[in-house]
Amino acid sequence: MSIEKVLEKVDAIEASNLSKMEEMKSEVAASVDAAKAEIEEKFNSLEAKVASINVPEIMRAPAKTIRQDVNRMVTEQLRQFAKGNGRVQSELKVFESVDQYDAYMKEASTLTGSGAGIGGRTAYDPVFHRMRLANPLRGTSRNVSTDGSTYQFRAKTGNAGPAWGYAIQNNGAATTEATSIWQLNLKDLNVQFPIRTAALDDIDGLEANVVDDMLVEFSQAEGASMISNDDQAGSTTTSTGATDGLRGLDSYPGANGSYTGGTISTAAFGSSGTAASDGMHSLATYDQLTTNAAGTANNVTFEDIITFLHSLPQQYWSNGNKFLINPQMLSAIRGLKDSNGTPVFERMSPLVYEGIVGKLLGYDVVVNAYVDAPTAPGTAATTSQYPMFFGDFNRGHTIVDRLNMVLRRYDQTQPGFITFYGEKRLCSSVVDPFSIIRYRSTATGA
Repeated sequence: MSIEKVLEKVDAIEASNLSKMEEMKSEVAASVDAAKAEIEEKFNSLEAKVASINVPEIMRAPAKTIRQDVNRMVTEQLRQFAKGNGRVQSELKVFESVDQYDAYMKEASTLTGSGAGIGGRTAYDPVFHRMRLANPLRGTSRNVSTDGSTYQFRAKTGNAGPAWGYAIQNNGAATTEATSIWQLNLKDLNVQFPIRTAALDDIDGLEANVVDDMLVEFSQAEGASMISNDDQAGSTTTSTGATDGLRGLDSYPGANGSYTGGTISTAAFGSSGTAASDGMHSLATYDQLTTNAAGTANNVTFEDIITFLHSLPQQYWSNGNKFLINPQMLSAIRGLKDSNGTPVFERMSPLVYEGIVGKLLGYDVVVNAYVDAPTAPGTAATTSQYPMFFGDFNRGHTIVDRLNMVLRRYDQTQPGFITFYGEKRLCSSVVDPFSIIRYRSTATGA
């Protein structure tokens, strides 16, 4: 065999050995890593088990107290008495001295009551907020949404003028077909307020209650504005928004210029256009037979309710009609009695409608505390009180909302504070002034 072939075989054997050595190194390294991982896993598991063991706290000898000394002395005397033979009578010495007695009484005095104020546990009731009256009109009126900043209402008005006879265009009166439009800007209602982060951390459930109450407070504000606000220039209803607020039901004209008991005025569409004063329709308004004037007595009668109910145009009579009424007015109506002293509505439908809210003359009642009280005692003035409305609110009144309400939580706008911000935009309007009638109890309330 030649030297070249021998060298070639030696090289091959060396290469093979080197390859096997590398494989063995890789296998050893892998085995070592696996062993390390297994050992680490076992150590972690052992640590977890050790941590889960409930180790009792170190028992510490209680601090020495006068009560403990007295108890030990009395116990020792009782033990000696039990060991003795003469167990007939024994005088026990409870206190070593007057000073020990005084110390015992002072020490014991803090232990005769509860743990309140001296380290006892304090439990907490869940945080809550008082209830607010959300806007009752939300469940009565028609609600629509928009992504615009203004909203326009359109109504077809006028008459075609039909007449009897075969001749074409034989109009008995002139055709007055037209439209009436009015446009409202969506009003803005917003609030921002900071709360300390420490308070939010310390009081469980505070943030959820703050947000929930804020949302109902928004509804409360819009509920008051939709009834009593006057959105016209120079209005004085600043508490409900004034020119920045909604168009309230009380602000619509239509009532008789002078109070005329037992009569009702006439409804009509307001002016057409896009000015802020357009769309102020006239609502048919019934004047109570006997005005409440500026006094405290409510003079409503059963005849008033019947006349008021039947003053709604017949074409608007439907089962969906509702009374929108102040709770004081509802109380006065349900308290009406006949000449025998029997409650009128109890006699008409005994035990049919229970509770505060039910039906009145067959129609649903929506109680709304934002509606005017029937009386306004004080110095006589020219203030009208409208404690009740009746009609088809789904047809006659519309609430327009911007699609989304803004609710934001800003972290650390000031050091240590979280700032909450809420904003909503909406408007409201009487749409069909003929479908709702209004009740006036006085025009001279203060």
